[in-house]
Amino acid sequence: MNDERMFTEVKKLQTFVAIVEEGSFTGAAERLKVAQPWVSVQLKQLEDMLDLTLMERQKGKLVKLTAHGREFLHIAQKLLAACHEASGEFGALSNRDRKNLVLGVDPITLYMPGRNELITRFMRRRNDIDLQIVSRSPSELFAGLRNLEFDLILASHPAPEEDVEMLPLYEYDLRLLVPKASAHLYDSSSRGSLAGAQILTLPDSYHPALYDWLRTRLGPLGVKWMQCPEDSFSALLRYAAMLGIAVLAPDFGDRSPVVNSELEVRPIAEAPLGVRWGLMRRNGFCRTAAEAFWRMAQSPSITLADVGCEVEQPEIVAA
Repeated sequence: MNDERMFTEVKKLQTFVAIVEEGSFTGAAERLKVAQPWVSVQLKQLEDMLDLTLMERQKGKLVKLTAHGREFLHIAQKLLAACHEASGEFGALSNRDRKNLVLGVDPITLYMPGRNELITRFMRRRNDIDLQIVSRSPSELFAGLRNLEFDLILASHPAPEEDVEMLPLYEYDLRLLVPKASAHLYDSSSRGSLAGAQILTLPDSYHPALYDWLRTRLGPLGVKWMQCPEDSFSALLRYAAMLGIAVLAPDFGDRSPVVNSELEVRPIAEAPLGVRWGLMRRNGFCRTAAEAFWRMAQSPSITLADVGCEVEQPEIVAA
């Protein structure tokens, strides 16, 4: 293995250390705010990369390190400490650079009112700042916000994070999107009931906070959850129509051709599910370029509900 590669596998190192310190895969998943299968995959990939067995798997018991695992734990902790120190130095360097701004965006925000207007207004007003827009999944956006990859992010969230400040820009209620071909299977849903309904979702690791919140809110209703084979919102709608399984999503109206042609929108009367999307930053983060974008987003002159305005599409770097 190329030793230099180890420094690029921070997530795997963090996962390994979290498992050891929490004493279980479940505890590591809760600490990292990801699904438990993701933790298992990260550990397996790390062991494959090292060609070593680091832990003994014992179902229902606390994890036990192998001899190699005990030795590697010290190495992993040193590497993470070095990465943390380097991140601090990088953050200081970034704060001195006032001309660059990295904005992370959740792909689903493409459907939200005023999203492109907000970005385009900033580009027109502050053409002295080099704005880079990067599209990532919500879980990657929040991780990137904390490790200084992004200055700001635009994403949906049911509730603010403790270490993240949120400027709410738009609020919406989730709706039940039912495939027209199998609408009869969801007759009770037409009266607002989700009891026993089958619902297709994206992988838990796509947006852990949102799916944990949904499962908690809908737990008493006995909802049957199924996972989409792909992890994009467009794929979720496509598979919903193809498999005849409903999904929970915002009502995008005529902004989604799939919804118009193959899915029908139903309200959820018994358990309103309100979600906010907005601009987010780390608490205490005050880099000049990011502050300029934040203040402009607060401006009352920006009408985010104005869906009909014509705006130019900014360039987006895909994940």
